[in-house]
Amino acid sequence: MGTIMVLKSGETENGISPVIAVLLILALTIVLTGIFAAAIISLGTADSTTPIAGIMISDNNGVITLTHFSGDTLPAGEYKILVNGVDQTQAFQAEGLDFSSGTTLTWDLGITHPLHQVSVVYAGTGGSVVIAEKQFYREGGGEVNAAFTAEVTEGKNATSQVKVGVSGTKPLPGMIADQADLWVVLDSVSGQATVEFTADESSADMVYSWNSGDGQTAVTRAAAFMYDAAGSYTVRLDILNTTSGDVGTRSMIVAVRNPGVTALAWVKRDNLVTGGIVARTTTGGLGLDRNSGGWALQYDNPGYFGIEFKVVLTDSFNKSFNHARSRVEMEPGTWYHVAGSVNDVGTTVSETLRIYVNGVYPTSTVYDTNPTGKRYLEPARSSIYLNPSFNISSYSEVPFPLSDAEVTSTYTAERDDPR
Repeated sequence: MGTIMVLKSGETENGISPVIAVLLILALTIVLTGIFAAAIISLGTADSTTPIAGIMISDNNGVITLTHFSGDTLPAGEYKILVNGVDQTQAFQAEGLDFSSGTTLTWDLGITHPLHQVSVVYAGTGGSVVIAEKQFYREGGGEVNAAFTAEVTEGKNATSQVKVGVSGTKPLPGMIADQADLWVVLDSVSGQATVEFTADESSADMVYSWNSGDGQTAVTRAAAFMYDAAGSYTVRLDILNTTSGDVGTRSMIVAVRNPGVTALAWVKRDNLVTGGIVARTTTGGLGLDRNSGGWALQYDNPGYFGIEFKVVLTDSFNKSFNHARSRVEMEPGTWYHVAGSVNDVGTTVSETLRIYVNGVYPTSTVYDTNPTGKRYLEPARSSIYLNPSFNISSYSEVPFPLSDAEVTSTYTAERDDPR
């Protein structure tokens, strides 16, 4: 005979539900704990090798700034910068850079893009560990096209020769060329460079706000900024549509360089040749034209000087040849990367003339006397003389002097694949 169950007041048909509920809660707790533990394991945990660094993260009108103010250095390649969960290390120009105390990294994300989270993650042997992190709550908004163009009206626009190359030569390697969007050379007479920037968008309900990167500002559609010192400047345009409230921002890095030139060549000495001119510019005949200036990469008896970089310096009264001599002997059959740099604003001979062989500025370099007040005259590019007794893989000119580090970087980037 079956058992009859009588339900008391407040009970339900399922009299064992409290037990099941407890079991379900316990099971759910175990599952969630397992998920959380898995998340911690996938992220990694700090160990004795994990750097401890003080890093401040901020956002100022769309510019994200990371400031390392104390603690350990984060070695290049061992950390990542995540913005909204996406690796943006390259955007901060941080790839290949040690993030050490005193270093500041920035990225102009713009105010129209959402910004939720910025993290600095160290990828060590124990897995990925978050070193610094900050939450943001900017959702962004409607975006106005803030693109703009640039025209150099004083000085020289050297962008194409740096980023694209001319006359079939290779441009500068990316680690140099990508440092700027626009390359400008100061005028050799005025010592200035003027660039006019013009916004693509033109409308009566647009409000424009320009910043030159060195303190100059403008509020019109077109802005002309004058630079009088070499350096790197970030030009920024912010646009507001007063009708819709939409905004836009765009920036451009302008590299302003001193006047001068860097001659670059890959050359190989013929077995039968002990001396002679490797490559030179000229406007007439085979000799350097003292009236228009020029340069020559030469080679002679290494007991005398070896590889030589010769230029014409001039003022309004007289002309003079100058030499930088490396004393480096060229072994027959070996390619050499030779770079000669002239800095038109140099005040001493060592500042004005420099010569590099295989990316190195030789300690044995000697000079001729540099006449006081002489100025470099840019050579005529239309006439290049290359000595057929030498094998010349390439020749090119950069219309401003490269620094020691830039010459070395160029050689390093090309030594396994000469031009």
